[in-house]
Amino acid sequence: MESEQLVEVTSGTRSDLQEEIRFSPLLTVACLLVCAAGMGLLFWAVTLSDDVRLASPASRDLERIASRMLGFESRLPELSSFEQVMYRLGGQDGETLEQIQLWYEERVEDQSSSLDRLYLGMLYGEAGLTEQFNRFVMRWGMEHNPPALFRRLLEMGYGQRETSPADYVFLQARLAEEVPTNWFYFHLARRIAVQSGDQDLQANLQLQEYQLTDPPLWKWRVLLVGEVVVIGIGVVLLIRLGIARLKGRASQSQADLAEIRVPWTFREGIAVLVRGGALTILLMGLVVVMPDGIGIIEDFGIALLYLPPVLLTSLLLCRPRKQSLLQAVGCSNVWQRLKSGLPLVVVLVTLGLVGDWLIVLGGDAFQSSVHWTEWFVPQLIWGTRMELIKTTIDFVFLAPFFEELIFRGILFTTLRTKFSFPLSMGASGLIFALAHGYGLIAFLTVLWSGLLWAWAYERTGSVIPGMVAHAVNNGVVVFSLVAFFR
Repeated sequence: MESEQLVEVTSGTRSDLQEEIRFSPLLTVACLLVCAAGMGLLFWAVTLSDDVRLASPASRDLERIASRMLGFESRLPELSSFEQVMYRLGGQDGETLEQIQLWYEERVEDQSSSLDRLYLGMLYGEAGLTEQFNRFVMRWGMEHNPPALFRRLLEMGYGQRETSPADYVFLQARLAEEVPTNWFYFHLARRIAVQSGDQDLQANLQLQEYQLTDPPLWKWRVLLVGEVVVIGIGVVLLIRLGIARLKGRASQSQADLAEIRVPWTFREGIAVLVRGGALTILLMGLVVVMPDGIGIIEDFGIALLYLPPVLLTSLLLCRPRKQSLLQAVGCSNVWQRLKSGLPLVVVLVTLGLVGDWLIVLGGDAFQSSVHWTEWFVPQLIWGTRMELIKTTIDFVFLAPFFEELIFRGILFTTLRTKFSFPLSMGASGLIFALAHGYGLIAFLTVLWSGLLWAWAYERTGSVIPGMVAHAVNNGVVVFSLVAFFR
């Protein structure tokens, strides 16, 4: 850590740069308005329109999330005290059932699937909400099959409804046919078996559920060990860094790597950024209205989102100064930077994990949480092997590379040519978080990451530490989703 030093990001003296490139102020303002309109539309879609947020996710997505989360939490009493503490530090405070109930209440409407309604009725029954359960079942009415069948199953499982041995066998058989093998099936079948005193089936169902939940449990333990080890190393490095700074020891051996001269001015950088942002928004809007536009975005979204500002910056700002964009953002001497920046990467990952935990816990304290549509990626769960590989490459490699180039390498450095480090860090982090279009808690976690990676750029004069930390962060998310929900 001693090899890293805080650097000043400047635009260089006028003698270092050619004459400032003039961009049309009117076009810059028009592009800025397009960017503001795009961000406003994104904000509206996230915060005001539940229909937009809930229109695309399929019922099977929420079913998979609910089944795996509830199945995992049912094993919580078996965990050690340390594992239980770490589980709750991850934002799971034993209220998973309540949270999933709220998510199903959002989905259950007149046109919702019968399974969604069955699952919501079960959640009321499992939570002991007798009044809500009875009101829900009464509203369901005796409709065509399978709703009539599902109502009978709910009443027998949670309403103390008696049935004959023949009806019991029939209902268990139909339940196995109509409901997938998941947490909901096991618990409703067990409830009905308890009502009928079928102890053999209860034991068999318990064994099957354990077989289903064992793999995610052990994968979670592997992830937990990895995070604890990284955090432990990160804390040691942070202590070393603090001691070094208190003693005033800052090695100058890497001064040549830390030096950065931004080859553009503030006005040039802003002009090109808003043009790149406007072009991105227009391209996305054009593709959406095309036939199979959503499919095109899923396949080529990274290029549509990130290439316009990167290409414009390279062509309009770097090329006239005979410098590449990668050189401008400190990507020369990559291997040397990776070796010298590895301790900083571990510190960034540590601070990111701890910060995310604190933000999620703070959100729980104020009854606010991350909505499942903000972190669930269907392509990782339901996609083919090739789709899984492509999505992983997008998330773990391409997104960190381009986002660090744009938000730290271009946006942050442009702001630093005019403003102080804290203001530039805060503004670039805020724009970075807004561009992701998340709700409050997820927004704060992205903002925190953006602040950390801007600090790393300021410290090293390179986007490489931020890129690596960003890739690790996204890799943990991808691993978690694939390990627990695929």
